[in-house]
Amino acid sequence: MLYRILLAIMTLMPLATSAYPCPAGSESVGGLCVKDHGLSDQDMSTIVTQVLGWLAFMFGALAMVTLVICGILYLFSAGDEEQARAAKKCIMYAIIGIIVAGMAYTIVASIALISHGIVPVL
Repeated sequence: MLYRILLAIMTLMPLATSAYPCPAGSESVGGLCVKDHGLSDQDMSTIVTQVLGWLAFMFGALAMVTLVICGILYLFSAGDEEQARAAKKCIMYAIIGIIVAGMAYTIVASIALISHGIVPVL
């Protein structure tokens, strides 16, 4: 019995909702109001620039976290030369990662400016 009631409700639901107009920014699809497609209206170069900038930021944030962890490892090496050497190497690589992330973001931002017709003045 419950199955039949649910089936009747699901069958008649699109008919009941199609009588009402859809709000602004949405369209009627199969009797249901569906919001905008959600795709961006931006050009491809802007989307790629945003994604690459986000990736460079995430890489830099990861390098910063690595730097903090390596600093803690260096503090906890407690005079052990092998652990201190490994922590120093880790710190060096983390700093290189921060520099690379900064350069990547700068390159992406410069290419974005040039692609939009803005030439940066050095």
